[in-house]
Amino acid sequence: MDGNKGDRASTHNTPTMGVLMVLHVLLVAAAVRAPAAHAWGKEGHYMVCKIAESFLTKKASTAVKDLLPGWAGGDLAETCSWADRQRFRYRWSSPLHFADTPGDCKFDYARDCHNTNGEKDMCVVGAINNYTAALQDASSPYDPTESLMFLAHFVGDVHQPLHCGHSDDLGGNTIIVHWYRRKSNLHHVWDVNVVETAMKDFYDNDLSTMIQAIQQNITRLNSGNKCRYAEESSELACKAYDGVEQDSILEDKREREREREREARTTPTMAVLLVVHVLLVAAAVRAPAAHAWGKEGHYMVCKIAESFLTKKASAAVKDLLPGWAGGDLAETCSWPDTQRFRYKWSSPLHFADTPGDCKFDYARDCHNRNGEKDMCVVGAINNYTAALQDASSPYDRSESLMFLAHFVGDVHQPLHCGHTDDLGGNTIIVHWYRRKSNLHHVWDVNVIETAMKSFYNNDVSTMIQAIQRNITDVWSNEEKQWETCRIRTKTCADKYAEESSKLACKAYEGVQQDSILKDDYFFAALPVVQKRIAQGGVRLAAILNKIFSGNSRLQSS
Repeated sequence: MDGNKGDRASTHNTPTMGVLMVLHVLLVAAAVRAPAAHAWGKEGHYMVCKIAESFLTKKASTAVKDLLPGWAGGDLAETCSWADRQRFRYRWSSPLHFADTPGDCKFDYARDCHNTNGEKDMCVVGAINNYTAALQDASSPYDPTESLMFLAHFVGDVHQPLHCGHSDDLGGNTIIVHWYRRKSNLHHVWDVNVVETAMKDFYDNDLSTMIQAIQQNITRLNSGNKCRYAEESSELACKAYDGVEQDSILEDKREREREREREARTTPTMAVLLVVHVLLVAAAVRAPAAHAWGKEGHYMVCKIAESFLTKKASAAVKDLLPGWAGGDLAETCSWPDTQRFRYKWSSPLHFADTPGDCKFDYARDCHNRNGEKDMCVVGAINNYTAALQDASSPYDRSESLMFLAHFVGDVHQPLHCGHTDDLGGNTIIVHWYRRKSNLHHVWDVNVIETAMKSFYNNDVSTMIQAIQRNITDVWSNEEKQWETCRIRTKTCADKYAEESSKLACKAYEGVQQDSILKDDYFFAALPVVQKRIAQGGVRLAAILNKIFSGNSRLQSS
């Protein structure tokens, strides 16, 4: 954590240890009672710091104001989201915002406080300790202004339960839910949605009113358990996960009851319901939704692959598909995303993030947070390919096929081989046109949704046909190279990850926290997305043809 060095220690009055300890305790007291938005979100961090300011002694308040940068106008709360905006400048700081656990509802510093490379003390608890010590030591090489802003932010972060969530779902970031009718993820619900809804429903969208309400609830400071912030959040996180699954709808139960009453007053006949059900199913087959490439992306990859399968491979695939797929591989290609709760070990198999050097190195990058090797999307593709090639494999062959088809799609999405320090773009909050999103979601979902709406009349089959025409026309000279894999003992998935890693670096260019991405970004990203979907489909077909026909050559489409 040495990116924070500077010479400002000589130009600021360093506060005494007593002042710092008072500030630290009061920030904690405020954070314990203040819910909110965007890694708590700007509103949440603002509330934590505003409440802390109200409890500062005169001496502490003066010392804090002396350390604040000029642009803060003497207001600590104005600086409390600064740390989120520095993730590009200080890439090493990303793991300092959280302290995820294996899901046992306990935080263990020795076990849990490290980054993805295993470096110790690289978590939010280590950061709070580090910056507290830096502010207490007048000889510290750290910039005291930045140390103060980091400390104030991280004390807020450690009190957001999902910043001490489960490592296998990145603190709830990979659990897609609906907040009422709006798509979100479980982490974002706790960062943003709860506070937004409370502000709207109870506080007339006035932040100061919500702060006053929280302050009224604070009748005394609880001096107990001062050093258990992460432990408390870890316990609360386990409760936050209760009853939540992929695609859960989280809402006010009273609203659901009112909706049921409305439905009961206008209940259609069984015959009508059956017709509606059939039509909904027919529509769903043609327009899958959104998730890790999104359902549309995975559907397209697999639909393209189906068109290139040999007869023998196609028959073998259909024999392995579960009954609910109706003989359609594409219908199963988002199945692994729905199984992350059932198979928690599978979460790291969806990606292969790198340190940001635009290169994928299997030995360095293919592991989970606990350092277990081969636990990445490349290892998964190799593993399930081998399982399908070996008739004596103990793996379920239907599940192996569905995992393989999905992971071949994942490895071609550039941000599934993004940077470890921002979880493949998941922590980079942006606006896609006017809609809040994150960089990972832009590449998973938003680019495809915008293309579908703008060019394909929201018809996934039309977009598939357009990509297929490009394979046989615009990309015809490249297609043979895509399918070629001269490695006999395993797949060429490491090559696919290397391609995605390079493309991911380009995807990050010009993007910062709170960037607004519009036409320029869309028209640069769309050709990449379409080509990667095409490559994923061609290569999945080549792998399946090799497994089931003994030859990776594609069937003419």
